[in-house]
Amino acid sequence: MKKILTSIILITAIQLSTTAQTLTGQAFLQQTVMGVQQGFGLRIQNQKGWGLGLVHQANMKSAAERAGEKYPFYGIEALVPLTKCGNMRFLFTPKAGLVNEQFFIIMPEVETEIKISDTFSAGITAGIRARQSATGIKVLIHL
Repeated sequence: MKKILTSIILITAIQLSTTAQTLTGQAFLQQTVMGVQQGFGLRIQNQKGWGLGLVHQANMKSAAERAGEKYPFYGIEALVPLTKCGNMRFLFTPKAGLVNEQFFIIMPEVETEIKISDTFSAGITAGIRARQSATGIKVLIHL
């Protein structure tokens, strides 16, 4: 099953990258039911805004937490453009992947991206994780 899923992801990524216009790195903070989580990712987008990305996020390390409570998430995200208005874009960005390397989850999310310059953008996200709301902020660097 892992090989089939990996093959599908690679084929999609290769096909998308042949028409890709932008490679973007992202760093973000997200408030979830598990606490504040930090994350990073890499995404490829075509000229119309459709894209695919890889993401990782985990709880921020604090003195009160034990080592086993980081809830690491490794997964993929799809980028579906909803609308664009000047320097702002609205995207549907569902994420799917594994938490704690054993539980498969899907996180529906919407993102508002504001282009600051040709290189930098800022984003605000809202989504659902573990049947609770999850909100976040992110910085995107267009490579």
